[in-house]
Amino acid sequence: MAEQLTKWSVTDGTVVRHMHYGLRVQIPSGEIGVVDRVDIADNYVNPADWPAIGSVVTVVGAGYAGSQLRLSTRPSHLDEARARTASTGEATARAGAEDLKGTQRVRPGEATR
Repeated sequence: MAEQLTKWSVTDGTVVRHMHYGLRVQIPSGEIGVVDRVDIADNYVNPADWPAIGSVVTVVGAGYAGSQLRLSTRPSHLDEARARTASTGEATARAGAEDLKGTQRVRPGEATR
């Protein structure tokens, strides 16, 4: 079984089908998730204006309803997910920098002295 997409994870996916309730999108792991019609955009989007089948869209994991992957393409959800990732990344970078104090960093191809 493919690894499940975690909530608030951002990835690209390919629109594989339009349904009356929204979009079916395949993510790189091969899993197909659903973007509910209310999660396509922050405001109403006419189904005729939904991303075309075959389009690559940026999605955020919204969790699972049973075994069904729920996704969102709402800009506000993408912004929230990126903000969460940035704050986690900053904390990780700070912790990593503290761990590396006193060590010499060498760029690839540089000789150490």
